[in-house]
Amino acid sequence: MSRFVTLTGMALRELWISFRLLVVLGALLVAGLPAALLPPVMSPDLAGAPLDPLGWLALATAAAMALAAAIAAATLASERRRGTAGWMAARAVPRATIALSWFVAFALLLSIGLVPVAAVAWFALGPFLLGGPAALVAAAAATACVGGATLAIGLFAGAALPRWPAAAVAALVATALLVPPVLGASAPWWLPADGLRVLAELDSAARPLADSLRAAGVALGVAAVVLVATVVTFERADL
Repeated sequence: MSRFVTLTGMALRELWISFRLLVVLGALLVAGLPAALLPPVMSPDLAGAPLDPLGWLALATAAAMALAAAIAAATLASERRRGTAGWMAARAVPRATIALSWFVAFALLLSIGLVPVAAVAWFALGPFLLGGPAALVAAAAATACVGGATLAIGLFAGAALPRWPAAAVAALVATALLVPPVLGASAPWWLPADGLRVLAELDSAARPLADSLRAAGVALGVAAVVLVATVVTFERADL
């Protein structure tokens, strides 16, 4: 456990000194701007608009998550190609621990970045949100779980591909998964992006708490499966 905590701290330090930490947090902070700058959800100014402020908030959050997945993919691929992961593995550090430490580091960033997003949404749109603060917290938690699944996909790409192809594949797959539900497209229940749909529909959802719990469970299940695939791929990769 102490080794895992140490590796996670090293991963966070690497993200800090390379400014990737600031990029991820900055993207999430920018994602909260639609809730603060656009007219209220029920404003006549938005009559006929395809997305209200909650929809734009969810869409911007999806874009930030796709960016985080691309950065995660490029990071793990770089660690693999430049020999850092190989140096650790040669010193009896399990490869699975290396991959999972990067997942936890990025997941911590994502979770921290979503706190101000939820706070801005509450202060700007609180009177229009059904279910009160509990529903918003549940939707934010479900969104964080969606982000975890997205990061797992990015790390899987980083374990299997070179840096730039990994980043491109991660960004494209994440965008394809996250954006359609926000825009109202129906998706199979086993896809991990439903938490963003719940966030986008907090002003009209009939069961926001139940929907958030279901979306979080699906996203966590997908994240677990993809992380197992990532570890298996990373174990067989050339370092």
